[in-house]
Amino acid sequence: MSFDADADVALLASLEHKLQLVRDRTQGVAEGYQTGFHLWGPGGTSKSYTVEETLRMLGASYKLTNGRLTGRGLFDVLRDFPDAVHVIEDAEPLFHDKHAFGVLRSALWGQAGPDGRTERMVCWQTAKGRNEFVFEGGVIITANCRLDDLPQAVALRTRLASLHYQPTNAEVGALMRHVARRGHTHASGTLSPDECREVADAIVASSDRLTRNLGMRMLVLTYQDVLQHKNGSSVTHWHDLLESRLRERVVAPVGSGLRAQRNAQEVEVAGRIAHLPTAQRLAAWQSETGKSRAEMYRALARLGSTPSQLSQPSQDGEAENLEMGG
Repeated sequence: MSFDADADVALLASLEHKLQLVRDRTQGVAEGYQTGFHLWGPGGTSKSYTVEETLRMLGASYKLTNGRLTGRGLFDVLRDFPDAVHVIEDAEPLFHDKHAFGVLRSALWGQAGPDGRTERMVCWQTAKGRNEFVFEGGVIITANCRLDDLPQAVALRTRLASLHYQPTNAEVGALMRHVARRGHTHASGTLSPDECREVADAIVASSDRLTRNLGMRMLVLTYQDVLQHKNGSSVTHWHDLLESRLRERVVAPVGSGLRAQRNAQEVEVAGRIAHLPTAQRLAAWQSETGKSRAEMYRALARLGSTPSQLSQPSQDGEAENLEMGG
């Protein structure tokens, strides 16, 4: 897929400006200039990654909470780590607990002391007694949606900066192509920068066709689909795995475009090397396609060759025993 390199440079610069705002807001909380920060936008766009990466680079002490969290649970974790920066990921369930807003309001604001810093007393009062502590840390909340227009949410928004982070599809596509240059390594294998670029281009093209928002998680997940197919652990081609992931349903094979062209090329290679002895045939196949033994046998099967047709005398005179798909 062709692309404009200069356009990618401009898109990455635009995205970097947005990410820098996120980093600056995060640093403001980490260094005590602000008590809180609410970051919201679509999933898979590096919100949480950028926040945590910034905190790590600053050497800040932070506590991540990314599971179920109630108002009382929030009170307990802030009490147990009163000096830390608390990163609360996917905070939508927390907002369903009306008690959480009271805890957050107290943790984010208080009366200024002689040094100008606020003393933020957080209390949990029940009929059984009173529990309280002074909170001196910060709170960073990431979510996929804005704070609801409820009175308690309005009061909370006056205590922290709320930033809507929503990169465009063009910006995320440019980032995908940029990340693809590194290649991909996993316990199950590696993908070259060219292979990763092919994945990025396929995701962008399919998402545009299906009018889906791009996300960086899709790139990593599809890398794994490619490795599964490349290693012979999936009969379904990774293009079809991508299509089914985007559509979220079982789909018929693409059967055209890049997939059909690639199949035709592989069958053509298989036809040229079918007469070779096993070892030479596999070496020639991998040299020309970079694909696995299982992929070679599948291409030979599409060619119409049978195990008996492929058997050739080996150097020591013994016939080779080939297993299709092995």
